[in-house]
Amino acid sequence: MQNPVNHVSLHWHPTTLPPTHRAARPERRRATGGFTLIELLVTIVVLSILLGLAVPAFRSLMQNDQQWVQTNDLILSLNAARSEAIKNDTTGAQICTSSDGVACTGTPWNQGWIVLGADPANPQNPKRLQVVGPLPAGTTLTEVSDNRSITFLSNGALNTAPGALVNQAGPVAFKMCDVRGAAFARYLQVTLMGRVVAAPTAGQDLSSPPVPLTCP
Repeated sequence: MQNPVNHVSLHWHPTTLPPTHRAARPERRRATGGFTLIELLVTIVVLSILLGLAVPAFRSLMQNDQQWVQTNDLILSLNAARSEAIKNDTTGAQICTSSDGVACTGTPWNQGWIVLGADPANPQNPKRLQVVGPLPAGTTLTEVSDNRSITFLSNGALNTAPGALVNQAGPVAFKMCDVRGAAFARYLQVTLMGRVVAAPTAGQDLSSPPVPLTCP
């Protein structure tokens, strides 16, 4: 005689399943909106602070770059005049102020300058080697002894003969200032041997100890 078999019903009710098998209820998501007024105001304040810090720094960077270009132009012109004098074995090479870019005019240095070299074929009419136009508004360039023309000898040295310089005893030195004032002024000097030396620190000359510059 066979033992009775317990029959398991193939029909089940959802309530008998464990919670993990129940149908997942759809989650209600929070609606995504735009910025609140407070968030927008905070963003504007932060951007204003960042711009307030960045704009002056960028302006100063541009002014430093512009000043470096102008100072370098003067150094290149002085060296070009000296090299021309050595190359042609003549004292006719000079750098002088020029407001028209054609001839020496005795105007301030910030109105422009030219480099002239001797022309063997026409000694009375020196050739123009370089022409530099006016400096930007607000920039001044002065030679400390008010020399408006500087000439070099065939050995590269400065021509310090009577009449060649306004002050034979004083140094030939240039001071460049911009709208930022004396603290950012640049100073360079031409030695008696004709070498151009620039002061490493803005606002100071090459004295020992350095002396603060004044503008203009």
